[in-house]
Amino acid sequence: MERLKGKKQIEQLFVTGNSVGAFPLRMVYLETTDKHLVGVSVSKKYFKSAVDRNRIKRLLRVAVEKQLSVALDTLDSKYCLMVLYVGKEMPESGQLKEQFEFLIKRFNKRELNEVVS
Repeated sequence: MERLKGKKQIEQLFVTGNSVGAFPLRMVYLETTDKHLVGVSVSKKYFKSAVDRNRIKRLLRVAVEKQLSVALDTLDSKYCLMVLYVGKEMPESGQLKEQFEFLIKRFNKRELNEVVS
């Protein structure tokens, strides 16, 4: 699993990708051929201070690294993912982990349904 970088990749992800949400998180994803790419983002609109945004991104990365690698190994395809924090208040670490677990369950359920269809 590598970091999602590059304006073209991110732009393509938001233009053609699908999304799944579990407040305060939203994940935009797109099937790719190469490898798993993951990015995290926090809105500047609600968190003006870079210190706060960076703290939330650190917490998100910890939750993502631990749980996403296990979830993506069960799927056959490779994905390009962006996890967005859309809440307006500073989260707690435990809260993010729980919500991310729920988000992964929704993602897996949606992807398994698309594969069957």
